[in-house]
Amino acid sequence: MDDPAYKRLFSRPRMVQDLLRGFAARDWSGDLDFASLTPLPASFVSHDLRQRHGDLVWRVRFKDDRWLYVVLLLEFQSAVDRSMAVRMLTYTGLLYQKLIADGVLREHGGLPPVLPVVIYNGRRPWTAPADVSALIASGGGAALARYQPSQRYFLLDERRLGGSDLPSGNLVSALIALETNLDRVRAAALLEALTELLHKQDDEELTAAFSEWATQVLLPRRFRSSVSGPLPRLEEVRAMLAETVQEWTAEWVEQGREEGRGQGIEQGQRALLCRQAARKFDAAAAQRLAAALEHVADPDRLEQVGDWIIECDTAADLFGRLSDWSV
Repeated sequence: MDDPAYKRLFSRPRMVQDLLRGFAARDWSGDLDFASLTPLPASFVSHDLRQRHGDLVWRVRFKDDRWLYVVLLLEFQSAVDRSMAVRMLTYTGLLYQKLIADGVLREHGGLPPVLPVVIYNGRRPWTAPADVSALIASGGGAALARYQPSQRYFLLDERRLGGSDLPSGNLVSALIALETNLDRVRAAALLEALTELLHKQDDEELTAAFSEWATQVLLPRRFRSSVSGPLPRLEEVRAMLAETVQEWTAEWVEQGREEGRGQGIEQGQRALLCRQAARKFDAAAAQRLAAALEHVADPDRLEQVGDWIIECDTAADLFGRLSDWSV
């Protein structure tokens, strides 16, 4: 995982909000006042924490009368770190020391809860213990166990998520879908859906962060291409991707490889259908349609879906037809 590109993404409040709503705090995000979501400045945390973790520390208030803080710690890893639970416990301790020095404990009578999050996109499944207590050797029985530290972190293991685990209309979902997608043609539709989501946000900094990620991470990793010169806008990245897909399709046809030609035509149809769905309905509908059509290879069935997109007034009507359609 490319730390600078990801850290810039998660330096935007909407990304942290979607991370909490769609994943880390999915069951209780309604208790949070996201209007209060703010990053803590680098000067807020200790020098040690800045050296180890950067300044991706956020806080958000609960909606109840207590107005307790939730502090979010983000850690980006591309390989399994067995000691991650200890690292997270250290970050929490350093953060609490700073809060105590600032008088939080004296003023409020308690410290805010901490939600540590690990985002992981490595190929190997994450096998490290999620609770620091699992790293401590047993001994002394229950009498000694009560004195041992215990803290869990929330793990977002991208490659172990299925389509149903990615909530629609969520920028973190869109990021993960592109990060884990292996279908190069489908990437065009996923990027189209991401662009539509970003248009709705009207956040130039967030769009620029995604453009940086797309050119520095997505294109080199998935398409073996690089971009030099000024950072292109996301729309330009999308156009570059669409042009690349067209070139591949032409190459498949020219080479006369039946498998490649068939796959290119079918993937091109699916990408076109997703673009149509995004334009008529929304980006979430396009993303959902891409997942529904992932294994559909029959050109007649794909053509039928195109007719339905034209005929249906709402995305619900379209997916109602698809639910009755055995693929």
